[in-house]
Amino acid sequence: MTDSILRTVFEKVAPHISNLEAMKILVDEIEKKTDSLESVLSELESRLEGAEVTFRTDIRILINECRHLGDRTTPK
Repeated sequence: MTDSILRTVFEKVAPHISNLEAMKILVDEIEKKTDSLESVLSELESRLEGAEVTFRTDIRILINECRHLGDRTTPK
């Protein structure tokens, strides 16, 4: 797989992100240690606590788009 789910989501929402450089670092970090949508979501949610307000909003944008992508790719 050339692009991870997280990388795909990040590229899609990047225009809406306030802390672009910090989010790139976070995405790279999480991408290296996760292998499923569930683990990506769990890792992102764990980063919410204690995060600065705008950074927390950026993480929520990623979480929401990951969930949205997951809903579209899950067979019904």
